Order: sequence, then C-alpha cells, then structure tokens
Amino acid sequence: MDVLAVASAHIDAATRAELRQLWDRAFGDRFSDHDADHAYGGVHVLVRAGDRLVGHASAVPRRIRFGAQPWRTVAYVEAVATDPDRQGEGIGRRSMETLQAEIATRWPVAMLSTGRATAFYEALGWERWRGRSFTETSSGVVPDGEHGGLMVLRRELSVVPDLSVDVTCEDRPGDAW
Repeated sequence: MDVLAVASAHIDAATRAELRQLWDRAFGDRFSDHDADHAYGGVHVLVRAGDRLVGHASAVPRRIRFGAQPWRTVAYVEAVATDPDRQGEGIGRRSMETLQAEIATRWPVAMLSTGRATAFYEALGWERWRGRSFTETSSGVVPDGEHGGLMVLRRELSVVPDLSVDVTCEDRPGDAW
C-alpha cells in the first residue's frame, strides 16, 4: 500500500471524485456534501492499494475556544474513511498515524467528533473531551450537545490543560462539529 500526505490545493479533480466515491462507500447517505466540503482546506492522507483509493483522513484548521481562553486555530480531523471491503487491515490506523505526524508539524492540538470509533482513537492517543460543547452562531453561543463524541489530541499540554472546560467552535454549514 502507498500512503501519501498531500495538501488540499494539490488534490486534482480525479482524486476528488475518487474521494467522494470512497466516502459514499464508507458512510453511505450519512456523508453529505457539507461533510465533503469540510474535509478540504488542510492536509490529507491518501492510502492506495494499486490504483484504488482505500483510505483517507484529513485535518483542516478550525478556530476553537477552550474555556475562557482566546480563540485558537487547531487541527480538526475530517472524513476518516476506509473502504468497507478493506476494513480490519490496518488502513485506518496507518491513515491516522500518518495524519497525526502531519498534525504534529502544524498544530499544538487536534480535535475530532466521533460516534462509534472512540476506542479506535483512544488507542492512537486521543482523549475524550469531558466538558460541554458549544457553537458560536450568528445569534450567539449555543449549547450543541456534541460533547459526548468530541476527542482531543494534545501535542502541547499547556494549550489545553483541562479537558473539562467548555469548548466552543465557530459555526459552519452542515454539522458544526
């Protein structure tokens, strides 16, 4: 298998189409056009087996506020997917290990939102967020209840010393987190 890290700006139209097909295979109708848009703007890890795209993970810059701290730009992990026919082969682990190495060179902290894959990310060093979560909207800051699936990867512990404070993201189309 070939594992490649590449910036969004260097992903051509054919690869974008392959990515959409991978996401559709992996997530079905749970992956919207907004979700696809959220995956771009940062760095991607592409995993190929021969000429077939079988794995992906990306990290994009997001502005997040931890407790009463000022807004901070962190990595936000998006669109982690493994071809369903290839799950259980370590593709997801390789994707995330490579992405985490890329994150370490760019950001002191990374976050993601997951539902069923909490144990997978914990095995890679991610921690569950224990505080409440909010979204900064045009109407103000609103609780969003996402906190149950939020996870954090702290490269610099001083940036987020307390995982029980409130965390706020800026709103965006589709899912805020």
